[in-house]
Amino acid sequence: MTLRVWIFLLVLTAIEVWLAYVHASPMVMLAVLLILSFVKAGYIVAYFMHMKQEKRSLSLSLFPIMLLCILALLMLLPDAARAQCVMCKRTAEAQNAEQARRMNQGILVLAIPPVFVVGGVLMRASRR
Repeated sequence: MTLRVWIFLLVLTAIEVWLAYVHASPMVMLAVLLILSFVKAGYIVAYFMHMKQEKRSLSLSLFPIMLLCILALLMLLPDAARAQCVMCKRTAEAQNAEQARRMNQGILVLAIPPVFVVGGVLMRASRR
């Protein structure tokens, strides 16, 4: 079973490397890379960190810790939003409208997965 999982992860990594050489639009490439990264992380945690074979109680005991870490990071979010380095701020200000629109689209694409993960965690927590 481990060999099959390893080969599956190898194929996903090959797809990620192949995407670097294909001239796809940045939004499509980012979306595919994020999805593949989440799938790979799930398989690594399930099989190589042996969470798939653990008792359900261990998995449920780790859930509140993960939620606490996410909430701690969210509490730091307002400070991180204001903490731009000077070079990043000046680069963003010097862009024309099209580049600024592309940057905003990239930020949106990168923000979607964490929002869904946190939403899913909170929905699951509210059901229990």
